[in-house]
Amino acid sequence: MRTFVVRYMASMAMLTWASLPMAADWRGQLSDGTQIEVDSQTHRAWQLDHGQRRPLWDGVHRLADGSVVIVREGRAVPQAGMLDAWSRAETPKTGSRLADCERLLDHACGKDGRCVRAEPCRAARQLGAMADEAETAEAADELAAQCREALGSDFFTPCD
Repeated sequence: MRTFVVRYMASMAMLTWASLPMAADWRGQLSDGTQIEVDSQTHRAWQLDHGQRRPLWDGVHRLADGSVVIVREGRAVPQAGMLDAWSRAETPKTGSRLADCERLLDHACGKDGRCVRAEPCRAARQLGAMADEAETAEAADELAAQCREALGSDFFTPCD
């Protein structure tokens, strides 16, 4: 039963994640003048051109400042500027209900993010994003409980 609950939770996280608004925490300008943005949670890379937002194609993209952004499978490979921007993001306080989801992220993704491409990490990030976007305290509490439960699940293996 527990395995079913965790799989169901991960599936629901993936479905709900698709409907969440994209929060761009890092922006840059390509050498052609168009803007790009990279979401801190998913690392999805987007190109903004003439009011349109399109996924940035896989490859190496030169920025106006001469640096590059590498995109693989639609996700940007984090570079120093992105990591700096994301590290400045406000983190939940220790006593908050989101601390449970932060523990799950550390567990599944590694404190340094070295398992960021692993499926357990992806599901943990999606569950964390749902908790961040919860519209009511009850919903946030329920998601925090799911994060706590997920810590004991075989699916959310620790990042080694």
